[in-house]
Amino acid sequence: MVSVTFWTLNPNLPPNKIAEVAAKLMEKGVWPVKGQKVLGFYVCPGARGVTISEGTGSATDDEVAFESFVVWSKELPGIFASYETMPAVTAEKAIEITLK
Repeated sequence: MVSVTFWTLNPNLPPNKIAEVAAKLMEKGVWPVKGQKVLGFYVCPGARGVTISEGTGSATDDEVAFESFVVWSKELPGIFASYETMPAVTAEKAIEITLK
């Protein structure tokens, strides 16, 4: 299943600290978490971002989503001002479902 996570970084944290944490998690192979394939990882001006991912392992998608959140939050408590994950389908699939 594909999931989309919308997040906003804590504006009270220095951007260089957040970048250091991100680099550390990726270099250590801690993120993406096991069972998660990242299809897109984007950040926008204003410290808002989106991660598009897909479950690949035996863990349930909700477990993978929660673990991904926890990995970041343990490494830098308070990193997120907001964080929301939801399942997604392609627009084509949504149209197909809607027109049934």
